[in-house]
Amino acid sequence: MRRIIVFLIVLSSISCKTKTDCSYQVPIDKKDGLKVASIKQHNLNEKVFHKVNNDICKGVYGNIHSVLVIHKNELIIEQYYNGWNPQELHFLASTTKSFSAILTGIAIEQGKIDDVNQLMVDYFPEYPQLKEDGLKKQITIKNLLNNTSGFKWDEQSLPVNDPNNMGAIVDRMDDWLKASLELAMDTVPGTKYEYSGPNNIIIGEIIKKATGQNIAEFANDNLLKPLGIEEYSWYAKNDIYDVGGGLKLKSRDIAKYGLLHLNKGNWNGNQIVSSKWMDEIFNPYIEIQHPLYSCCQWQMVKTEFGFNSWFIPGNGGQIINVVPDLDLVIVINADNRKIPIKKRMPLEYLIKDLTRIHPEMQNS
Repeated sequence: MRRIIVFLIVLSSISCKTKTDCSYQVPIDKKDGLKVASIKQHNLNEKVFHKVNNDICKGVYGNIHSVLVIHKNELIIEQYYNGWNPQELHFLASTTKSFSAILTGIAIEQGKIDDVNQLMVDYFPEYPQLKEDGLKKQITIKNLLNNTSGFKWDEQSLPVNDPNNMGAIVDRMDDWLKASLELAMDTVPGTKYEYSGPNNIIIGEIIKKATGQNIAEFANDNLLKPLGIEEYSWYAKNDIYDVGGGLKLKSRDIAKYGLLHLNKGNWNGNQIVSSKWMDEIFNPYIEIQHPLYSCCQWQMVKTEFGFNSWFIPGNGGQIINVVPDLDLVIVINADNRKIPIKKRMPLEYLIKDLTRIHPEMQNS
């Protein structure tokens, strides 16, 4: 009997630890560079948020870990769910790809890379066969950033966890750079969009060649430290970093990164990357069905509310949504990889519902 009582006490303790407090918590000023305020101070719709918040807690949108909203440069929502700890590093999945665009711009501005029209083959003289390929020798840095390199690639037809998925096949290889450079060609560079992680692996190695630092070191010195980001994890194999999806950050630090986009490269008066470069990477390059694609960012041409919206996604439910017209940044972290879409609401609906708290949405 005593053992049963002890077990029940332990079980109760665990339950208390993991239970989510669904009440709205005003963000705390942690002196980390993020200004904070409340929903009420910004005249946002508290009633709408409380409904959305309750839906999240009920699992309507799946396994949500965090939701953060920045309005007019102040963090007004910072909510954590399903036992998630704000001190934990959260995987970004393919949101990591957007870092390759920012870091390329910084390297260009430092004079380490001439411009985005530089040829891929110029950085890898140890692979002389690249110049013998009539198509590969045409690939530019811009093609890699825009997913228009022309490599033959398909990671959409099979589930990402299927061992025959092209992404899974490359992941198992010891030399990611070699595997990426040796991919067969499918189209003329610059003519066709094909979502491809190897493009970002190559960008990471170009940055290493150009700067003398691997991409994690270069990011730490030139992006993360300036943003006040002290903790991160970036997965690598044999000193080649997974620039396609290997970065982990705290949710609050992801919000800082999102705000950097909204403010065109400026962080609290420090121009980390030029506004000119930010304009360039958000300039639509190629259309992919409904959204337009630039440098690792999707532009939803118009939301149903009539506003342009930049959407930086990652597998499982990682979203950075930037809406310049509303001075708004929405960050969502989740793990819906094992929750079928038929058992939850799509996160696009969560973005829409969170947008409704904005003053301009009061009658929508």
